[in-house]
Amino acid sequence: MWTFEHSVECKADRRFAWQFWTNVGNWAVVDSSVESVSLDGPFRSGAKGHTKPLGRELIEWHLDDAQDERSAVFIIPVPGAALQFAWRFEDSETGGTRMTQRATLEGDRAQDYILTVARELEYGIPQGMQKLAQAIEQAAVGSALGRWLCPF
Repeated sequence: MWTFEHSVECKADRRFAWQFWTNVGNWAVVDSSVESVSLDGPFRSGAKGHTKPLGRELIEWHLDDAQDERSAVFIIPVPGAALQFAWRFEDSETGGTRMTQRATLEGDRAQDYILTVARELEYGIPQGMQKLAQAIEQAAVGSALGRWLCPF
C-alpha cells in the first residue's frame, strides 16, 4: 500500500471553495493536463465520472463517500488495485479553508504502480492543489465584485 497526503490553505470560505471544487467543469480550467471532466449527475456518493487527460485514455471513477461541504472520496479502479483520493475541506483559523487531499493506492497489484503512478502523484498533487487554491481565491474575489470568473 502507498499513501501520500498534502494540504493547502485557501483564503475563500469553505462553502465557496466546496462549490467551486464540486463543479467538475472547473477542474479542466485549473489543470491544463485535463481536457475534460464529466459527472453523471449531482455530486454525491455513488455518482460516476470521467476524466479525459490530454493525450491519454479516458479515466473512469466514482464517488464513494461525499459529505456535503466537507469531504469526498474518489475511487479509480486499476487492474489489481484501486487508487483512492480522499478530500477534506475544513474551516481554517484565518477564516479561509484548509483543503487536504490524501491519495492511497492499495490492492494485490498496488506495487506495480508505485514507480509510475504514485511518484507522478507525489510530484503533481502539491502543485495542483496550489493552483486550485489560487483559482478558488480568484473566483471568490470575482464573485465579491459581482462577476463570475468561473461560473458554477
